[in-house]
Amino acid sequence: MNQLQITQRILECEENGWLDLLSKIDNITQNIMECPSAAFQIKAEMILWSDLVDMRSNNLQLDLTMAGKCKFESSVILHNPSMSHKEKFGTEA
Repeated sequence: MNQLQITQRILECEENGWLDLLSKIDNITQNIMECPSAAFQIKAEMILWSDLVDMRSNNLQLDLTMAGKCKFESSVILHNPSMSHKEKFGTEA
């Protein structure tokens, strides 16, 4: 079985302020205490939760990459104003 790395994912949720995902894992662990016979469903919920954390983490990393790309493009445009897409076409002198 793959390691779910629950502790690592909880820390990642705390660092990023993903309170909804923290609440979800809290509910899942509470279900373990209340209904231990539902192990299969609880396992499925924990795997789903882990996937949700990974998806958000990947999106966050993608957003950070895109932000870096935007900064790079802005820097290029500052040094090469003719590359700006904000200029209106057909208004050249």
